[in-house]
Amino acid sequence: MPRLDKLDDVLFPVVEHPVFVKFTDLNGERQLPVPDKKAIVNRDNRRVLGIVGRDYRLVSNQEALDLAFRCCGTVFPETKPAEWEVATTDAPTTAGYCHIDLVHKSHGLDFNAVPAADRPEAYGPFIRVTNSYNGLRALSFDIGFQRKICKNGMIIPDTIIRFKFTHSRRDFGRSIEFEVAHKALAGFKTSFNGFVGALRNCEVGRAQFEEFIRGVLLFRQPQPLKPESREADDWQALNATLGEASDRYARELGGNAYAVFNAVTDIASNPPTNRCVHRDRNSLQRLAGSWLSKFSHRCQQSGFSLPDYLQELGNPESTTDTGKKQQKNAHLGVVT
Repeated sequence: MPRLDKLDDVLFPVVEHPVFVKFTDLNGERQLPVPDKKAIVNRDNRRVLGIVGRDYRLVSNQEALDLAFRCCGTVFPETKPAEWEVATTDAPTTAGYCHIDLVHKSHGLDFNAVPAADRPEAYGPFIRVTNSYNGLRALSFDIGFQRKICKNGMIIPDTIIRFKFTHSRRDFGRSIEFEVAHKALAGFKTSFNGFVGALRNCEVGRAQFEEFIRGVLLFRQPQPLKPESREADDWQALNATLGEASDRYARELGGNAYAVFNAVTDIASNPPTNRCVHRDRNSLQRLAGSWLSKFSHRCQQSGFSLPDYLQELGNPESTTDTGKKQQKNAHLGVVT
């Protein structure tokens, strides 16, 4: 489906309105107030964006963006607000929620993931702010990292910094404060280098790339797949897109899991419009980031088998007890 991808598309003014229910009885039609609910409305086109509770704390997308710039300065105090810029905006056409990415303009924050003697690459941070008007998503600020050569965005959940505030007056208080564990951030840089190094050392044949990507991003073939149907055409088109990305990164980075990772983040950051793709950009990038941290441990385990792993990835419900134990240990960083 089409998405809103321009900043101006999501910076419209919003207002709160009381909610009424039409009620008809012998005395005619009346409007009854709903005291514990209110509507969030786009003031420009008068479209209702969400019905929320009385305690809902409205934060406009402009206010969320201003907070994101403040977050940048708190997490990276060596930078100035003018050095950050909006890189990406993503929201559904309903505009019920949105994601906005801020990136640093210079290379001063690069993360050199690979030693200079082995094709150095630059990684830079971005901060993603998520806001919603329908109460389904909290106001959150995620620190992610992208490969600057091709700007493949990614987020590593639960391993770095995330600020999250529910849309309630109790959670917000008078103001939002960002508390940063700078040691944790510095430690993540070291861990990230290890993640990338492990993927580079894991050999993957070009013929396995598409299977890998489908497994990580949870692309599943429609069942049943009827020949010459729209679903069959979309499935074929999706696999052609995966093949093109696989060819490109295999040529550039070789036959290894790091090339697969870059193909994964490329597809996740630029998801095709396809009925076989059921997740938005943010969800796909989270899948990619979560897979990076888990697989980097898993592939270094003694007795690791890539064919067995790919089978598990494509058929998670059939994973053996041994495989589940290995996955759990890999997530915990335990080498068995």
